[in-house]
Amino acid sequence: MIDIFASILFSIDSVSALYAILIGVLILSGICLPIPEEVTLILGGYLAYLGVVDFWTIFYVLTIGIILADIAGYCLGRFSGDWISQNIFNKFPVTKFLFGRATGYFERYGEAMVLFTRPFLGIRVAIPILAGYSKMNPIKFFVFDALGAIPWTFGLVFASYYLGSGLDFITEVREIKHAIFLALGIAVAIYAAIQINKGKLSIRPTA
Repeated sequence: MIDIFASILFSIDSVSALYAILIGVLILSGICLPIPEEVTLILGGYLAYLGVVDFWTIFYVLTIGIILADIAGYCLGRFSGDWISQNIFNKFPVTKFLFGRATGYFERYGEAMVLFTRPFLGIRVAIPILAGYSKMNPIKFFVFDALGAIPWTFGLVFASYYLGSGLDFITEVREIKHAIFLALGIAVAIYAAIQINKGKLSIRPTA
């Protein structure tokens, strides 16, 4: 999945189409697509390093994509929260566990969950839905969500961009750089799978 995604991005000639696809992937990732947003941010920074896109433009585009994804999640929770809870979150053990855990934290910490949970893959997707489901003020949600998304996006895009520059200093073999970034994306995907599996194991009944 990751290598196919990267191949598609590198083969696109139109920069505008590339931006649109990145935003679309982020929105779908925030709802259902099994590609962690870290992969898209890392690839965005690498595309900026390669000169395919402008660094600041890709940063703005990816930030907008993440915020739009969270707004979509908020709207889902606001208008379809009951249906999602009954037919999705409570239907499967893993999603039920993650939703229940996120619900407990959200009831305790409120806005802080929106602000600080961006790096935590296990509950990140549930938080906007939970905020909408809890009828959190939409303006307040947008402000706290943006405050969390902006430094998170900048940090990953910046790190990816300058990692490419550092690799230029270490080696002139371009294929090695592509392999390293592909491995980084795969590592993020593996981390996501491990986190989901941990949640599954934690709710498995003991003998």
